[in-house]
Amino acid sequence: MKIKDLIVLALVIILIIASSMSFIYADIFWFTGMGYIDVYFTILLTTVGFGSLLAAIFFVFAALNIKIAKRLALSKSERKKAKDLPFMIAAFFLAIILGSSFANWETLLKFLNPSSFAAADPIFGMNIGFYVFSLPFYQMIFGFLSTTIGLTIFLSFLFYLFHSDTFNKKETGLEEMEIDEQPLNEIKISADFSKIKKLVTPHMSILFAVMFFVAAFGFHIAQYGLLFNSGNVFYGAGFADLNVNLLFLNVGFYVSIIIGIVFILNLKIKRWRLPLEGVGALVAIMFIGTIAAVAVQALYVGPNEYNIQKPYIEMNIESTTAAYGLDTIENRIFPVSYDLTINDINQNKETIDNIRLWDWRPLKDTYTQLQLFRTYYDFSDIDIDRYMLNGDYKQVMLSPREMDINDLSSTAKTWVNEHLVYTHGYGIVMNPVDKVSEEGLPEFYIKDIPPKSDYDVLNIDRPEIYYGQSTSQYIITKTTTREFDYPSGDQNIYTEYEGTGGIPIADFLKKFVYSIRFGSVELLFSGSVTPDSKILLNRNIDERTRIIAPFLKYDYDPYIVLSEGRLYWILDAYTTTDMYPYSEPVYLERFGLLNYMRNSVKVVIDAYNGDVTYYVVDSSEPIIKTYMKIFPDLFKDFSEMPEGIKDHVRYPENIFSIQAAVYSTYHMEDAQVFYNKEDVWVTPNEIYRGSTRAMTPYYVTIKLPGALDEDFMLMIPFKPRGEDKQNMIGWMSANSDPDDYGKIIVYQFSKQELVYGPMQIESRIDQDTEISQLITLWSQSGSSVIRGNTLVIPIENSILYIEPLYLQATQEGSLPELKRVIVAYKNSVVMEETLGEAIAKIFGTETIKPPTPTIPSGDGTAEETLEQISQLYEKAQEALMTGDLSTYADYIEQIGALLK
Repeated sequence: MKIKDLIVLALVIILIIASSMSFIYADIFWFTGMGYIDVYFTILLTTVGFGSLLAAIFFVFAALNIKIAKRLALSKSERKKAKDLPFMIAAFFLAIILGSSFANWETLLKFLNPSSFAAADPIFGMNIGFYVFSLPFYQMIFGFLSTTIGLTIFLSFLFYLFHSDTFNKKETGLEEMEIDEQPLNEIKISADFSKIKKLVTPHMSILFAVMFFVAAFGFHIAQYGLLFNSGNVFYGAGFADLNVNLLFLNVGFYVSIIIGIVFILNLKIKRWRLPLEGVGALVAIMFIGTIAAVAVQALYVGPNEYNIQKPYIEMNIESTTAAYGLDTIENRIFPVSYDLTINDINQNKETIDNIRLWDWRPLKDTYTQLQLFRTYYDFSDIDIDRYMLNGDYKQVMLSPREMDINDLSSTAKTWVNEHLVYTHGYGIVMNPVDKVSEEGLPEFYIKDIPPKSDYDVLNIDRPEIYYGQSTSQYIITKTTTREFDYPSGDQNIYTEYEGTGGIPIADFLKKFVYSIRFGSVELLFSGSVTPDSKILLNRNIDERTRIIAPFLKYDYDPYIVLSEGRLYWILDAYTTTDMYPYSEPVYLERFGLLNYMRNSVKVVIDAYNGDVTYYVVDSSEPIIKTYMKIFPDLFKDFSEMPEGIKDHVRYPENIFSIQAAVYSTYHMEDAQVFYNKEDVWVTPNEIYRGSTRAMTPYYVTIKLPGALDEDFMLMIPFKPRGEDKQNMIGWMSANSDPDDYGKIIVYQFSKQELVYGPMQIESRIDQDTEISQLITLWSQSGSSVIRGNTLVIPIENSILYIEPLYLQATQEGSLPELKRVIVAYKNSVVMEETLGEAIAKIFGTETIKPPTPTIPSGDGTAEETLEQISQLYEKAQEALMTGDLSTYADYIEQIGALLK
């Protein structure tokens, strides 16, 4: 290799090392600033240390065997000439690959810090903790040992092949030239394999003996893997697994040990026939075992499957319900009685006042039109929460106004603007779920920039959002460039960051490190950076939490909370595993495969400072107990969470959806009912924007039957499986309030009594002539009719169905306006301008009614009535032409009254 090439290679190596070191330094600076440097070093040192150990084991083992091969194959004089360096280099790189591939820090640390579950598997009697914490480690070690032995055998055999004196040197021409001087296709190797066999027999016998001892270990741990079999009508080991496959695995275990012993004896026997016959016997046994299992399943189990598999089905049901926390569900019968009175309605005023009329989907469009103010802001999501306002418990919808630099104009997308100027979002928007203005728009509790509110408890002292869902780029604060705060009319207001977040970058080393980290020359040479400047990075809260604690699974829906004038994010985190025996697994794109799940942690992120705090909700949960042993300084107890934030903790939708999906099948506790899938439930559909969509869980404030007060709950209805079965069969709720947090109750309706499901209510709405005619007229007038989410609201022992109706003009930038509320109860379906009017129409006039439109009396002659109808019709047409659909509908109602 030429000197020039060596210089280039050296520079490349230096660049790679410098880049790697810059990432490590950057991480060290950041984790130190976050207060979690112990977490970083625990993961880093375990990964490097464990990887180095495995790499060293492989390299030493492989190198030792290459040296043994060299000693056995060559004479003393030939050993000096033999080149084993290529084999050592190959072993070195293979060691690095194996070390990095098998060195899973989490598997090792969980193995070293196990916790016990309160249950054992039903077959071997092993604690569930063995499968969660120990078995993955044994499987990893088995994989490493198998690969190590296999590669060592391969390298050793290659060494024998290329360094044995059984080469015919004359044919290869090796006496007269170096091998790299002769074209490869002209080299001929003629080896006497009988001599090679004689040389390699002692060495290879030892290696193969070790390989089959390792195989025996593999057969032993494979028996535990039977409990995760997905080949039955249920998940877990069945009759054939435990009576055939398990038997042959045990046979394989003992046969492998015998073969290993035979290979050791072959050191003296020096004949390959007996060991190879043993290997052939093992292969035959495994093949016979596979055929036998299939035959037993088809000929014995299949014809009488339920009776034979019944005990294993029961194991699957019991394990699955325990793994998803469904074994603590309280089942209640909901005796539907359609005898709701106006007095019952008034006694449940808090429930009525918190019925959510605003569907988050059109509400997001409304927020965007009314409260965005600038194109570089974004409402990433609409959240649902509850606040105590002047002694009243109010359910609200809210969204943070975040900065999205992707929406800056192309000319404004400069490094200075993206990293120094447009640094943060500003404030939140909040509205009650039930209030609607005369124009069909939300009434805001918090609005505008700077945020305004009529409630002192909702005043925001720190509206700046430096850490959020839409923030991704790094920023530098306290520079000579003015930092944009918020717009005020035609001008901009500027600010300077005063928070504790960020890393000082006054010294050259940190600027250099982060310039390499982000590939930014501007960061290194910018004249705007001052001695007080800080760099804020990892500002996306999802990314931020994953970097600190990558072993947790995180909810897809973080939500913003206002507490004591400051903004915080709450993000739910889960402990999961796919190693719970007999538990039915589910796959989610965000979480991967799992068959055990707990909402063990609540993560709180300060939207201004970026502080991240992990609060353990359930310290008795085994997996989080293990993580608390591994990272003792990472977690805090839930009792340490500030009360103002704790008031806004809610049961997360992610885990609730999974629990509902699993429970829809696993509520069938009877093995035969489960086997026949006689009573499978599904979540119903609803109509939104003219298309049918699956209902998702929704938050409600309701008073459960028999309860004294309302609770903030997450709920979802169920219906029987099948397109022809749309009746509602029950519903599931999870409590979010502190006293009963996480308590799940399932209410079931009588199967002998019809309870309308959401799609049946949708059909009844379509079949109502007045409602359908009005919807048709609105649609024909050029407006888009949006049917919002159908809410099932239990009140006393009755069910109300609520569906808001929105109108949105087809012109670009038009607002969705809430124009009608549909209420269904018993056999009545009514549509009115407000929820109060609709309820009053069904139950009477004792509720507070908003003013009703003046309807001309029908007294007088037929000619006078016809004249009134004609005049009203002309006014209705004028209103329709101007797009005033609300007035148009009023006139149509007046015409209807006169016709009656």
